Formats: sequence, structure tokens, C-alpha cells
Amino acid sequence: MRLRATLLLAIAALVGAVAIVRASSGATIPAIGVTCAPAVLVDGVLRCGEGAPAVLAGICGGAPALPIRSGDALVRGSICAAPTPERGIAGWARMPGDDLAALSAPLNLNEASADELASLPGIGPVLAGRIIEGRPYAAVAEVDRVKGIGPAKLAAIQARARVRW
Repeated sequence: MRLRATLLLAIAALVGAVAIVRASSGATIPAIGVTCAPAVLVDGVLRCGEGAPAVLAGICGGAPALPIRSGDALVRGSICAAPTPERGIAGWARMPGDDLAALSAPLNLNEASADELASLPGIGPVLAGRIIEGRPYAAVAEVDRVKGIGPAKLAAIQARARVRW
């Protein structure tokens, strides 16, 4: 697997943490064999596997036990200071689509942005828009009703696509 130059994974000092460094060149770099599932970005540091927080209370003491999803990008100061922290507030977003693709992070077809959907293999902006227009989906296989998605594309996206968390 090769990563785009926008995402450089390097093992950080803490166990289970991987630093993300953004490069401006257009070169590609080989993957360094880091397995990161689930993957959660907290204050610019990628937390992987058991090091990834599963619930908001894991990064904000006293916060509700809201689930954190693989691919979420969190800014602790913003979220922990919010009177009612919830998905979508300032500081709680998703990683950019390229980062999600490089990490093979799953995404929900019923909730993902066009950028996230375009990170799926063989899905560009046009198909991403069609997937959004065709919502909701009860099963991943239902996305085959979208014009431009046949058996081959469906097979290619199934590893990362979900319809519920």
C-alpha cells in the first residue's frame, strides 16, 4: 500500500499514538506497516487500536459516554469546554477523505460527506453526489441501485462502507 504525500505516518513516543505530518510535495511514500484500527485523531495525534478513545469520556473527564467513531478528528479543548458536547460541534469532525482512505477507515454511507465518499475506491465527486441523493440505505449492497455502481465497484467499497455504526 502506498500513501499520498499529504499523509506521513510516523510512530510517536506514546504507545498507540501515531503522528500525522502533512507534506506539500506531490511524491508518494511507502506505507511503514502501521496498522491503525480504529483510528481517531485527537489534538493532531493519531490514536490507533487500543490507544484510540472509544467514548468522549475517555478524553474529557466527566463528559457523557458518547461514542467516538474510527475516522473522527477531535480537538480536546473545544469539545471538553462545550456545555453540551456532541458530534458536529466545533472541534468534533471527520478526518479528510484522503486520510480516511490512507488509513482504510470505515464510513457510513448514510452520513458520510461527499469528500469522505470520494475516498472510497472508484468513487469520485459525481458518484459521491449520487450516493448522497440515494440515501437512505438499509444495507451496503443497496448502493448498487446508484447509477454508475455495479458489482465490481460495490465489491471494491464493501471493506470500508457501513450503513450504521
